[in-house]
Amino acid sequence: MGSGVLPAALLTGDGVVERRLRRTGGMSGLWFPGIGRAVLVSDPALVRAVMRAPAGVVAAGPANRVQEPVIGPSGLARLEGAEHREIRTLMAPSVRDRVPERLRAATERLALRAAARCPSGVPFPLRPLLHGALMEAVLELTMGLSPERQRAWRVPLRELFRRADSYEITVRYALRHVGALDWWPSYHRAKDACDRLIHAEIDRRRDGDEGDDLLGALLRARDDDDLPLPRSVVRDQVMSMIAGARTTTANGLAWVFERVVRHPEVLRRVTGESELGEGDAYASAVTYEALRVRPPVAFFGRVVRRPFELGGRLLSPGTTIIVHLRTLHHDPALYPGAATFRPERWLDGRPAGYGWMPFGGGAHTCLGDRLAMVQMRTFLQVFTRELALSPAWPGDEPVRWKAVSNSPGAGCRVIARPR
Repeated sequence: MGSGVLPAALLTGDGVVERRLRRTGGMSGLWFPGIGRAVLVSDPALVRAVMRAPAGVVAAGPANRVQEPVIGPSGLARLEGAEHREIRTLMAPSVRDRVPERLRAATERLALRAAARCPSGVPFPLRPLLHGALMEAVLELTMGLSPERQRAWRVPLRELFRRADSYEITVRYALRHVGALDWWPSYHRAKDACDRLIHAEIDRRRDGDEGDDLLGALLRARDDDDLPLPRSVVRDQVMSMIAGARTTTANGLAWVFERVVRHPEVLRRVTGESELGEGDAYASAVTYEALRVRPPVAFFGRVVRRPFELGGRLLSPGTTIIVHLRTLHHDPALYPGAATFRPERWLDGRPAGYGWMPFGGGAHTCLGDRLAMVQMRTFLQVFTRELALSPAWPGDEPVRWKAVSNSPGAGCRVIARPR
């Protein structure tokens, strides 16, 4: 159907994908190893049609399924239909509705602690520090774990996500039917260690105070027969939230800083807003713009369940639809001067629903999107208020790809000095 180089380019971020989609009007066919027939789309009208298609016609696709080895078969990104709606409804109050009242103070505290850990006056990669800080935040939010209780979690989670962030998991998942995932001892050891910790916390909570965080909400939930959710289902939702903090939030925040330190006027303006206590309108605009020009998740997919017409082409069941975010986010019809980092474009309004999608879209929009935005703009304001930041890498950092996510290729190398 399409050029044989497209599948590799999709995973490496090569500009060949963008050029191909521009030439073909925002829709291009290809064949993808381990997936089969696929269609790349970047035209906003086509993306809108895909996102609004009924669940029985278009469902969550391979870019969601490749997360299964980590988040589990019952993770929110894997569920469909009524089961998906039920779990999402249970989780929403703890993850979305209470974000403003619960998260700002805690996030500022964690951001201040992270800023204090930055070495002074020497180049260092900021991304690993952000990963650690945001892991602390999500463990506190989802499971109420204090920093002391989190110590036992650090090594098992690091080992599991070291494999989840690799190309190897993508290949092994594509070859799962021939046992490529089953015969991966180091992955299973890491996963089992994490599962033991989560299951022990579930059992401890069920024997005592369930709490008012995400885990507590899941433990209080009952199905139609008034039975609690199975432990495996609770585990998968907790791991879904932890995985989200490791990809979109941490990598997205690294891109925010990578862009800001290379634009002195933007850095001065966001610092002034924070120092003067003038709210967070500009910090929000900076975050929106960074996620537009450098979406931390390269693409996401949907799979056709029943014949589906898209862009004048009838797609047969089994076809994968891949929304290519970088091309969508750089559409000059949506964003004049699309290649330019210009946060001011967001000061007059929030991003359009189907032209800005770093958190996915439709029924499978990331449930932690509000939390992620609160965390990113809070970290941005705290760091710029506490530290004088400058880039420690010449020019723009290259994109480093791991599985379907990406981050600054040098780890967002900066120089930080106390203000």
